[in-house]
This record gives sequence, C-alpha cells and structure tokens, in this order.
Amino acid sequence: MKKIIGSIAVIALLVITFFYVYSRTGDVFPSSNADLIILSAHGNEKTKIKNRQNVKDMLDILNQGKQVKLAKSVSPDYDATIKYHEDRFDSFSMWLDDQQHMMYKHKDTYYRLNRHDTKLLQSIIKEESKS
Repeated sequence: MKKIIGSIAVIALLVITFFYVYSRTGDVFPSSNADLIILSAHGNEKTKIKNRQNVKDMLDILNQGKQVKLAKSVSPDYDATIKYHEDRFDSFSMWLDDQQHMMYKHKDTYYRLNRHDTKLLQSIIKEESKS
C-alpha cells in the first residue's frame, strides 16, 4: 500500500513539474493574431504600430526576452497596449535600463532583451513613428 501511494505521489510531482516547465516556455505575447501596438511615451504623442509585419516582428522580439528579477522600481519610458483580432487587449510597460537593454514588465514579471534585440525593437519603433 505504501509503495502504491508513494508511486502515485512521485507521478503527480512529475506531472506538476512538467506542466510548470511547459507553461514557462511559452510565448509571453501571441503574435499570430495581433493587429496593432500602441506605444504611449510620457509627455509625447502615441506611436501606433499598424504594419502587421512590424507588429509580428516586435512581439517576436519581445518573446525573446529573458525573465529577470528586478530589485528596484523603475518608471517606464513607454506604456504599450496590444490589440488582438477579437477585441482583446493586453498591456505592458517598457524602458531602457542602465546598460541600454530594453526591459519590460508584463503581469508583474520582468523581462530583459539583449542588446541586439533592443536595437531591432528601437528601429521598428523609429520606423513606425516616422510614418
């Protein structure tokens, strides 16, 4: 009886661990059905990223971010809103850290982009702000 209960407990822990790891490997933002990203900088006009390819590229870049722990509170450079097909919205905050890496906060979790991804993201924002 003890062996059966022990094996059930081990299997349950393995299943829980598998689903926890699986949930952490998924994308933060689904890019396949996003229509628009609105970036609002403090004190400036809103930048709308309307080009579907740029929206997809930007969300794919953001999904490359590594989850980090942040010790101090930072005021964001941008507040962003993503509009999806089904009239569903998602929001996050974005800023540059001291080392010029783009950071963002989504649902109380902080993410950091590497320098290359930061430059790509900035080029998309700059391109869309001109149009």
